[in-house]
Amino acid sequence: MTVVSMNYLLEAGVQFGHQKRRWNPKMREYIFTSRDDIYIIDLQKTVKKLEEAYAAMKTIAENEGKVLFIGTKKQAQEAAEESAMRTGMYFINERWLGGTLTNFKTIRSRVKRMEDIENMEKDGIFDLLPKKEVIQIRKEYDKLNKNLRGIREMKKLPDAIVIVDPKKEEIAIKEARILGIPVFGVVDTNCDPDMVDYVIPGNDDAVRSVKLMIGVLTNAICEVLGKEVIDYVTEDDKAKKESKKETKKEENKVTKSVKDEKVKVVGKKSDTKKEETKEDDGFTDERDDGLVGTYTITSLKIGDKKYTNSEIKKLKEQLAKLEVDKNNAVANEDFEKYCDKVKGLHPFYSPSYIEELDHQEWAEENPTKASARQK
Repeated sequence: MTVVSMNYLLEAGVQFGHQKRRWNPKMREYIFTSRDDIYIIDLQKTVKKLEEAYAAMKTIAENEGKVLFIGTKKQAQEAAEESAMRTGMYFINERWLGGTLTNFKTIRSRVKRMEDIENMEKDGIFDLLPKKEVIQIRKEYDKLNKNLRGIREMKKLPDAIVIVDPKKEEIAIKEARILGIPVFGVVDTNCDPDMVDYVIPGNDDAVRSVKLMIGVLTNAICEVLGKEVIDYVTEDDKAKKESKKETKKEENKVTKSVKDEKVKVVGKKSDTKKEETKEDDGFTDERDDGLVGTYTITSLKIGDKKYTNSEIKKLKEQLAKLEVDKNNAVANEDFEKYCDKVKGLHPFYSPSYIEELDHQEWAEENPTKASARQK
């Protein structure tokens, strides 16, 4: 899923990191090279991490989660407020008040104080107070409004926070980690990526760069809420995406057709095998040669041995060959040799069985030999 094109990242200057002497070694995996003593961030990894963060943010939005955008550094103030306004979420773009998350009850009391001052003005109470006291109350209100206006509607803790520059927002990250709130962060080459759950490696000192990366995460929320989504994908990337989809569809169709063909072939093979099994399950070899008489073999198991179809075929050939050998044996008056040869091949061909069936006719054809054997 492409959420941002490489061209947009290059134009916004997302690839520019900090000077080499200010780097954090933990960011090594996200650095592509260095130029003029400045590290260059690997944008391919930035795109990949943006896609992961986009998917995670989308899941949070689908579960009706609330997100807090934090951008207290000058370059991120506008981006944080704009993203919150687009999505109806919360933001802090001034000083982070310690305990905003971990001491949320106190923060809510300060929000209530701000609302009370507004009600005092509406009710005309300021007209009854001394001017000096009114001035002091207005100063208090301005200070509260400056720091809390972005979270005055936040009735409970957020389900995720988005920060720019972990070094600048270190306290906010620590509070979020204590409470188990996932952190999405734009991380430059001078920051520690271990502080952030969803790392987005990129330039956190350029306004355009920050707006782009925060804007991509904002799109994830807008997509779920059905609000306007800013397109960060070029036409070329869209065309490539469509072509990939079409290619994938064609591949799926081909794969499906091949599977169907395989199923058909396997079905035919199994049917053929069943037919062969039925035919070869036992073979019938009827003979009426005047010597052995008529017999039938109807089982794959002969004696204690089981025969496969190929072995049965071979057995048939052996039996046909022995037929010739038997006739030759009789012609050569060598009946005992023939009986020894067929012994053990099949119970119907045991010497005792053959002798019982064949001796009478053999004796008729060879009376001299028969009388000699009887003596």
